[in-house]
Formats: sequence, C-alpha cells, structure tokens
Amino acid sequence: MTEFTEITRNKSRFRSACKDMSLKQLKSMANHLSEFIEKRTQEEVALAEQVAKKHKEKQAILASIAKAGLTPEDFFATDLPKIKKPHKPVAPQYRIKDAQGLKHEWSGRGRTPKAFEHYFNNGGSKNSCRI
Repeated sequence: MTEFTEITRNKSRFRSACKDMSLKQLKSMANHLSEFIEKRTQEEVALAEQVAKKHKEKQAILASIAKAGLTPEDFFATDLPKIKKPHKPVAPQYRIKDAQGLKHEWSGRGRTPKAFEHYFNNGGSKNSCRI
C-alpha cells in the first residue's frame, strides 16, 4: 500500500495530514476528488455495459450453435489427428570410406554420425569429404 492510501483509510491520520492546509486547498482537493470519483464511476458503468454486451453476444452465439445441433466442443476438439507433412529425403553432402572399406554418407543435418566424428577427430575436414 502507498502512504496516501494508508493516510486516507485512517480518519485521525487524515486529519493530521490536512491540519496545515488552508480551507481553499481543502476545497480544491475535494473538487479534484469529486471529479475523479465521477470519472471513475463513468468508467465502471461503461465497463459493466461492455461486459453485459459481451455476455449477451456470447449467449446469442451459443443459442445459434445449439440451434444448429452443435456444441462448442465441436469447434475446439483437441483429439483431431495432426497431419504431418511428408519430408523429402535430403541428398547426402558428405561421403567417406572408413578403415573397413564401408561407405558412409551424411546430409550434414542433425547429429554427426560416429564414423564422421571419428574421421574429423583424426584430422579429416568437412571440405575433404564433400561430394
């Protein structure tokens, strides 16, 4: 809480804070406060009207949905199967022959295969095995 709210909630603290103010200053403060209260009241009325309007529109939409024989769950069903796009195979960009004479190919994507790791660790470079 701010100091202002603490002072205004306690009558004696409020009186103590205002005792050095002139009557003109107190009236000015009262006018500012009444203007603020009026504005806040208008804002709250407008907000309540918006909430009521939204509620009315929601009810109309739900009635239309029910009239069509549907439920809101029909629109937001989560158990629909996800359609995965088929991925095209990626052509290999690197090729090496290991010590046993086996050819290993790698597209350069994803985790580096063990054969290529061994090749790179023993001084080989990517450019030397590029296709």
